[in-house]
Amino acid sequence: MVLQNSRQRILDTSRPLSIAMRLHVACWCLASAGFATPQLACAQAMQLEKNYTIGAGKLSQVLAVFAARAGISLVYDPALVLDKVSPGLSGNHALGDAFARLLSGTGLEAVAKAEGGYALRPKPASPPLLAPQPLSAANAQAAAAGARDDAVLMELVVVPPNEPPAAIWGVAAASSSATRTSTPLAEIPQSVQVVTQDILASQQSQSVLDALHDVSGVNIYNRGVATAVYIRGFLAPARINGLAQGPSLIDDASSPLHTPLAAIDRIEVLKGADSIVANGDMEPGGLVNIITKQPQAEPVRQLTVETGTQGHQRVALDLAGALSEDQVWTHRTILSASRDADAIDRYDSARDLYFAPSLGYRHDGTVAVAGISYQRNLQANEGLGPLGVVDDGLLSNSLGASFDLQQKLGSGWGWQSKGNYMRTRLFSRSYDCDPSGVGRALRTCQPQALESISYGWNLENSLHGSFHTGPLKHTVLAGMALNYSWRAVPMAETGAPMMATLERRSLPEVPAGNLTPAGPSVTLNYNNWFVQDQMAWRRWHFLANLGYTRAWSHSTDPYTAEVTSLHPLSKPVYNIGLSYQLSDKLSLYLNRQKSFVLQAPTAPIRYDGGPPGLYNLPSTDGKSLEAGIKLSMLDERLLLTVSAFRASHAGVLYSDGSDSSSSTLLQAPTISRGVEFDLNGSPLPGWNLTAAYSYTDFSYGLIPGFDVISSLIARHQASFWSSYDLQTPAWRGWGYGVGATARGGYPNNSGDHIGGQVAVDGNLRYANKLWSLTLGVRNLLNRRLYGSFANLEQGIGFEPGRVFVLTGRYNF
Repeated sequence: MVLQNSRQRILDTSRPLSIAMRLHVACWCLASAGFATPQLACAQAMQLEKNYTIGAGKLSQVLAVFAARAGISLVYDPALVLDKVSPGLSGNHALGDAFARLLSGTGLEAVAKAEGGYALRPKPASPPLLAPQPLSAANAQAAAAGARDDAVLMELVVVPPNEPPAAIWGVAAASSSATRTSTPLAEIPQSVQVVTQDILASQQSQSVLDALHDVSGVNIYNRGVATAVYIRGFLAPARINGLAQGPSLIDDASSPLHTPLAAIDRIEVLKGADSIVANGDMEPGGLVNIITKQPQAEPVRQLTVETGTQGHQRVALDLAGALSEDQVWTHRTILSASRDADAIDRYDSARDLYFAPSLGYRHDGTVAVAGISYQRNLQANEGLGPLGVVDDGLLSNSLGASFDLQQKLGSGWGWQSKGNYMRTRLFSRSYDCDPSGVGRALRTCQPQALESISYGWNLENSLHGSFHTGPLKHTVLAGMALNYSWRAVPMAETGAPMMATLERRSLPEVPAGNLTPAGPSVTLNYNNWFVQDQMAWRRWHFLANLGYTRAWSHSTDPYTAEVTSLHPLSKPVYNIGLSYQLSDKLSLYLNRQKSFVLQAPTAPIRYDGGPPGLYNLPSTDGKSLEAGIKLSMLDERLLLTVSAFRASHAGVLYSDGSDSSSSTLLQAPTISRGVEFDLNGSPLPGWNLTAAYSYTDFSYGLIPGFDVISSLIARHQASFWSSYDLQTPAWRGWGYGVGATARGGYPNNSGDHIGGQVAVDGNLRYANKLWSLTLGVRNLLNRRLYGSFANLEQGIGFEPGRVFVLTGRYNF
């Protein structure tokens, strides 16, 4: 056995010697053949392949990451990389191949310097075979670059081999949520805020809703399973990797907002009305796009264990890596389980189990990811009443699958197809109580049981590419998205009413032995076509987007078997945006966006003077106008976004009753105006900062004959989180963080005033390469805090008191 192992080692060590001899011969042949840059040719030949995982983004940032990981020095004129984007790099590549892929489509090439290192220059145009032509401007610039002496080179940007990667804490270089193509944030004419992994880990975020607290203009509605996000005062849809999740249009239980953080890579918040990106219905505030973790070649083996007061427990496992030596096949597996004994107010036993394996393939222009997911979730049932036994609430079981296929077609063109499917089964056991009364007063409560099943799928196909018309560069995209959602007839049972308080526990078990049909089965269909052109000319970037949506549905009454079909409704929308880069650090932008909500009545009414019946009502009209600036400071370590906006939602119809004589009422437009500030980054070594402020003047439109609806939105909201990693060698690995969220007062649903409040959080942590430990405290001052949309009369909406959380991570 020893001799066999020794022989194997000898064979393994002899191979590089043979390869090295061949490489030396190849270098000699290249130099003898008269190559203009034999140093680069030899360097490319001599370097063995290395593995890289570098995302797409601004060329300057991508090159900085590459230079650091490749261990090379690189010089270039800043003007050469201005407004240029790199597609990134993934897999094993030699130096020459890596440069070619990173600089693809930029018109640049890398050449070796005589004194060592590499320089960028414009690619020289290929000379004609017969007649010589005058030197072009590009060739003249390349020749001038090659003729520069060392004194001039000193003025260029130099990236030394030990330069840290350009992935700055809390700062995202690019986003694909707003344009469906990876675009630098500075070139997107829209406010896009990205909650990165750094921010999620630093703040010890517990959920998607928790992670969004420090984004300007965002309000959270959290009533157990009935969770929602409001942006600029309007209800915002949530997406996973750009798509709705299964039947989430019908069932709150399958909402992307319930995705555990262990599965999330980052969260992107888009501001404004954009039904094109939403693939259909949305109000004009914005949307949330959750980007999940993907298979990768770089190994990940991380175990997270978390515990806290009020019965909080969480464990998560993240495994990823290559499945083949050539790293063509990769995998990722996410396992997460949690339990909260006091999840919301008085509610017990919120439990969650999530399992999601996925498989990746990357080879020769093809990138594919496919995965499945299972989630079992027990949550409070919308905060309607007290719990009887420990398993009361809404239990959902969801099984899903997803895929994402991307194929390069050559000449800058590519094709993408992605989709998902989810099937959800719901079991609800809860008490529904009369909301009247104050605090712990007795009120009438009725036990309710509900069971239902639903499923849905989403599919999106698009073709994208780039070309030039003179000096104007076009990045175009065209595609279609399909959505189908179905829910079976829900079954329910209501028990005898009894008197109870909202805080009473150990009530009789909710009966569920005689379930009967409680509503119709429902089918929803959405089709969305879109065409987009991103035009770039010098420092100008113009985005034009056109979308067209058709939707139809039908429902079946379980008692009469009568089918009610709504004929297809259609709505065209458009979005335009313009940004101008005053410098490589500062850009200005302006956009005009549109959205809609398709309306259908739930009962026979009269519309526009016609007879009673079901109608396809005109869709609502959402509009937003936004202007702002994006400023990159301190060598791109800090990103500031300032925006001013006006959003309106018009054409909303209300019925003044439920019988056949009811007529529709047109609500006056709901208008939101405001200003927002978002700041993210690392101002100094070790110091990390995220901060936000928003002023939102939101007011519902008046409904004739109805009382004024309060907005439940505070005009002033602010937050910050600041962390610091100690730089002294003796204290290396230690760090701490502190933050606060504040908002002004606002009226509740009954017209009472809920006062302003401030919450303070903090943590202390230690981390090394293998493990980390963080001890955090929420609501440090133990204040009486109200959640968003709190209602004092119902006695709900209170946040927990002081909470301690201990998070440990181990990389094995």
